Formats: sequence, C-alpha cells, structure tokens
Amino acid sequence: MPPGADPFRSAEPYYARYRPRYGDRPIDHLVDRFALDESSRALDLGCGAGQIAVPLAARVGRVVGMDPSEAMLDGAREQSRQAGVENVEWVQGSDADLRGALGDDLETFDVTTVGRAFHWMDRGPTLDGIRELTRPGGGVAIFDDTEWLTSGERAWQDEVYGLADEYLDDLPERTGPRTEPYENPYDEMLADRGFADVEVATFERTREWSVDEVVGYVFSLSCCSPATFGDEKADFEAELRERLDALGGPFGQDDEVTVISGCV
Repeated sequence: MPPGADPFRSAEPYYARYRPRYGDRPIDHLVDRFALDESSRALDLGCGAGQIAVPLAARVGRVVGMDPSEAMLDGAREQSRQAGVENVEWVQGSDADLRGALGDDLETFDVTTVGRAFHWMDRGPTLDGIRELTRPGGGVAIFDDTEWLTSGERAWQDEVYGLADEYLDDLPERTGPRTEPYENPYDEMLADRGFADVEVATFERTREWSVDEVVGYVFSLSCCSPATFGDEKADFEAELRERLDALGGPFGQDDEVTVISGCV
C-alpha cells in the first residue's frame, strides 16, 4: 500500500453502496427479542452507512447512529434520506467516546446494536459501557454475516481472491468456511460481561451478485480498498471485470447472518 494511504477512507464510498444489508428477518428478530416499539430508543454503535440503524428506525421511536468516520455518517445520512427515515440522530464518535464524556451525555437505551465493526472495538470495556446505558429489560445485539472474499467456497469467489492476491502483498489468508469456533466467541463474551439469557440466532440466505456489486464489495473491504492498490487500482478492476464477464453471472453466495444478543 502506498505510504500515507488510508484504506478505510478510500473504502467508505463503496461500503455505503455495496455492503449488503442484513435483511428483515434479523431486524424483526431483534424487535421481538426486546419487545421494541414506537416508544423504544436504540443505539447503533459503529453504525457505518446505516445498515442496521436505517431499517431499525422504521420499527422504533428513536435511533442514535454513532460512528468515528464522518464520511461513513455522510453515507448513512444519504441512506436515511433515500429511505425517508427522519428519526435517526447521527453522532460522530467511537466506542472509546461512548465510554467517555459522550456516553455521559447520552440517555439510556432499550437496545444497542453493533454490526461488522465490533472486531475493531475494545470489546470488553465497550460491553461494560453498553450495559450501563441499557434500561432494565433491554440488551445488546451483535450482528455479523459471511465475508465471502476469504471464507466463501464457490469457484467465482476463488477467482476473485486469486486475482486480488496477485496484486496485494498483505491479503488475509483464504480460509474457506469457518469450521472452528472463534477463540473468544461473542456469546461467551456477553455472558462474561454480565449479560443474561445470551442467545445466538442464525439466518441463512442465498445472495446473487452482479459484476458491479462484486467489484464494489471488494473495494469496500479495508484489505482491498482502492488505497491498497494504489496506481494499480484501475488495472485490477479492469482485469477483475474481464474475468467475471468470462465466468458469467449472476454470482451466487451462501450467506449466514448471526445475531448474538443478551439481556440486562
């Protein structure tokens, strides 16, 4: 990667447009799990471009979407504008800010959601801070889905990874589908931090990707953002499109969305 390049910033426009949403079933599960309604308040921590906050806002009274990246928040504002959502407050801040003065200024919440950003956070202290901000009977929910560039198992995914690996020196290892549990599973972490009735809900689905969506998704990853390719970004994109066109589409993906939740 070129010196001084910011992989996250260059990924942000692609993240807002091409990262897949979690779907209605996980959001509806969250609503049922915590009996959320128009009187409920929710915090979406590390909200990114609003993949959880925007659909959740249609089911609760108020959502606070918090993210350290102003560019991500701009994407979230655009997503909420397109969806006609007006009951979301977008706040610039990180999990560290939540545990500091910013958290002191927030009111309590019925539920806090965390999506794909949880692995970047100081997770234990952050869960402690979330628990302190949660009303009795409320809780926390951590969303995740399949990152197919490294863990997918279809031939077209092998082709995409192989090409990216030709261009990049530090691409994460392609592992295929996960067969072993996480070293510190999030459900165990929630229980260790005092959350009760911890459960893991799984929602399977098959997605189909167009060529544009495959390319956009790759550039939305910090390990493959435009900044990581530097001057070779256009060459990589052209070759990737050529290979995908040769393979034909649409391109199917086996996806699994998990919602790990616990109560206060």
